Order: sequence, then structure tokens, then C-alpha cells
Amino acid sequence: MEQTKRVKSVVSVLAVCLMFSGSLIGCGAKDEKSADATQQNATTQESAQTEPAATDPAKLEPVDLTWYLDASPQSDIASVEAEMNKILKEKLNVTLHLKIVDWGAYDQKMQVVNAADENYDLAFTANWANNYYQNVNKGAFIPLDDLLEKYAPTIMETLPKMGWDATKVNGKIYAIPNYQAWTMTNGIIMRKDLADKYGVKPESIKKLEDLAPFLEQVKKNNPGMVPYENEYNGEFGKNLVYYGFDEVAGRNVPGVIKLTDTSLKVVNQFESEEYKSFVTTMTDWYKKGYIRKDAATLKDVQADRKAGKTASMNAGNFGPAMEGEAPLDAAQNPVYNVRLTQPTLLTSSIIATMTGISATSKNPERAVMLLDLLFKDKELYNLLAYGIEGKHYKKIDDNNTIEVMNDGGYAPGFEWEVGNALNAYPQKGSVPGTAEATKKMNESSTPSPLLGFSFDPAPVKSEIAQVGTVTAQYIALLETGSVAPDKMLPEFIDKLKKAGSDKIIAEEQKQIDAWKQNK
Repeated sequence: MEQTKRVKSVVSVLAVCLMFSGSLIGCGAKDEKSADATQQNATTQESAQTEPAATDPAKLEPVDLTWYLDASPQSDIASVEAEMNKILKEKLNVTLHLKIVDWGAYDQKMQVVNAADENYDLAFTANWANNYYQNVNKGAFIPLDDLLEKYAPTIMETLPKMGWDATKVNGKIYAIPNYQAWTMTNGIIMRKDLADKYGVKPESIKKLEDLAPFLEQVKKNNPGMVPYENEYNGEFGKNLVYYGFDEVAGRNVPGVIKLTDTSLKVVNQFESEEYKSFVTTMTDWYKKGYIRKDAATLKDVQADRKAGKTASMNAGNFGPAMEGEAPLDAAQNPVYNVRLTQPTLLTSSIIATMTGISATSKNPERAVMLLDLLFKDKELYNLLAYGIEGKHYKKIDDNNTIEVMNDGGYAPGFEWEVGNALNAYPQKGSVPGTAEATKKMNESSTPSPLLGFSFDPAPVKSEIAQVGTVTAQYIALLETGSVAPDKMLPEFIDKLKKAGSDKIIAEEQKQIDAWKQNK
């Protein structure tokens, strides 16, 4: 899921983040654009009713669709597009154009695209990337309820009700979740060869701090390696279940509830003892050289992984298998997957991988039909996920197990972002029966007491934008351990309050109380 993705000085990060966040405020303040988009959405929905429900190409006009995805750009994407379009032309009379934007640049790119009213059709959206709630609030996505009923029978049959409930804002669906491990299981990934070499048993790691002896040995004996990968865009938000929280309004937005608190009291995670403990640990690791000195501004960790320099990292989330997940490098060195929590089903983990339909799309009905076909057609799905057999991957057994050719020109690693991931070919080293186990895990895991709640950001959209400016300045510095928390953390909290964090939390509590009363 989120475990292997995105990814130069500490002094420059403030300026970069201020520029980035300034564009966010500008976008968030466009009430006129939101009003126009609402009207456009209604018009689009009405016009969509004229599209034939059948997928007979003879009854469909030819259209082009553009899809923005968050992944590492691929040199041979053109050949994959061409093969996909053979299928899409035959079945939907569609020509698809894939726009893959690098992990570290995706948020900013989509803000620019949406602010400019660029014409496109589909885009990856989540609580952590191309923020779903903010896009809905700005009118960047159209409501999909009617389109889904008419043009997405496979998706509607595949996804259980809890998935749709998680996506709703003000009772409407604005994005389609892909089907994968919807639960959240936090943990650590570490290189097996190094752990074995230094006598570190995975079962000895019960909490984050227990990883320190491993990091010490890597630092001491492997000067060219990165003992612990720490991403600039926020490590704490990926570990909320480990710290006992569920988010309310999106990653890095103030407001969480404790998973054990049935009263659903909202608190500011950045004021919590758990957050203070986390940033203190990261500062200690940073000072000891376990974390890269430029971690706060490093936007692409893929180079370290490809070079085999990454010794361990935060998993972000684990699927049901204990082996064979998320290798750290192109050489596919075996890893230990160390689970620190049990699987928990969250609204935030369901909406962590979705696709929205742009308000500027001229063919939203065909975009929904394309996504439905991606759920239905395993050949099409695996073509998008892995590319062309013999060129980008090879099958190594009769069970369709594949081995990705990392030098083949197409290995985006985003199969968890799109469609029904349970249709994916198993990769080399994966555990048999993972797809069935994933479905079972989704249906049987412990639910968050907040499951099914979705926050409407409209009443505090200005405050969320202002808080976004502050978090962009401080989170990367604090959570990579690049600054002393005893001084910087109180300053961060004070600026959050001045930006409106208390008002956001009050609104979150108000909406949760109303939801709880109406359940």
C-alpha cells in the first residue's frame, strides 16, 4: 500500500514549503471557483445521462482520457499505453494518456493543474497525497453516485458498503477506492541479511525504539548505507495506529481520536505526549547518524533504494503476508517485516488509495467505465500495473507468478494505487493465497470507532489552508529529527493555534458528535 513510495538543505526547506503552502492557500480561497465547479458538476452529471450504458464501441464516440498518477516516471510508458489502448479502443472506444508524476512532486503538480482548470479526467487522490477532502472542498472532483450506478456494475459488486461509506463527503461519493489491504498495520521493514549478520531477531522488536541496536550496527559497519529511511512528508501520520490514534480530517491535519476512546473525543495529535516521544526519538537517531542529514528536504528516496543503501524503513502498512513484501532495493534482497500493531480498519486507510474524476473532464461517464473495466479485466489491470510480459516482467511458474525486470523501462510499483489489487499477478517471493487473505483481513479486522465517519471541511476550509502552511514548515524538520524539539515543538504548536487548529478541532468534534447521534 503506502509502504514503498515518495520520497537539498534544512535551511532551504522553509522557503520551499512556504512557496508550496502559499499556492495551497490561494487555491483554497477560490470560493468563486468552487461555486462554478458545483454548477459544472451538475451539468456534467446531467449530460452524462446521454451516454449509452452499453460498452459496444459502435455506440460510443471516440474519446481521449488523461489520468494523473503518483509514482516514479517510467521511460517505456509509451509502449504500455499503446498496448492498453488496443484493449480500450476495442472495448470502450477510449484512448488513454497516462501522466505519471514523481512522488515528491505530485502534490504540488496537482495543485497547479487544478488551480489552472486544466482539462484532465482521472487523478490519484488520498488523505496523504492530492488531498481528497481539500479537492472536494474546492470543487476539483465531481460527485459520482449516479455515474457509479449506471456505468460501474463491477466496482459496485466488488466493493463492500464500508468502502463507500468511508469516501462520502456530505453524503456523496467523490472518488472510487481501489480494492486492496484496507486495514492499517504499522511496522518496520529491515534487510534480512544485515539483521542476521548483526544478530537482530525480528521478534525482539516490539516497539520503534527496539530498532536502535540494529541501526547502531549498520551505522558502525556500513558507512555507505542509510540505517533508517525517514521521509520528509511526515512519518508520524503513517504510524497513527501504532500510537493508538485515528485521524479525523486527513493526514497532518490537527485532530485525532484515540482508538480506545468510545466517547470519540478529538485531540490535537501534535500536542500529545505520543508526538513528543516520536520526534524526540527521531532527533536522537538523527544526531547519531541513523537518518540522512538532508532527510527534511530529500524528495526522492528511490535512488537509495535502487542502490541498495536502505537498511530499514517505516512500513507504512502491511498486507496479510509476513514474508515477501516490499523489498527495499532493486536487487530484491529479502527483508524482515516486523509488525508492531494488529490490523485495524480505518476510514483513513480505506481512502488512502482512490481515483477521483476531475470537474474539468468532458467525459466523466467514460472515465468511470474505464475504471470499471480495470476492476473487471485482469489483463488490462496487470498491463497497467506491470507492463508487457517478456519486456517488463517475466512469468516464472504456472501460477502467473512474475518477476519484475527493473531495467525493462516500466516498473512503477503502483499496483496498490489502482483498480482491484486482488487481481494482481503474484510477485516473486509473495506468499500464496495473499489475495484471499487480504479480503478476509478486510472483513474481519478490528474497526476504528470512527469507521464510516467522513469530515466535511467546508466550515473550516480557511483554517485548514492556514494550518497547512504551518505544517509544511515544521513537520519535515521535526519528524526527521533535524531540529531540537524542546524549542521547535512549542513554537510549532503555538503557530498551529494562531492558524486556527483549535477551531478545526471544535468543528471536527461537532461533526463527530452529530454523526454519533445519528448512527
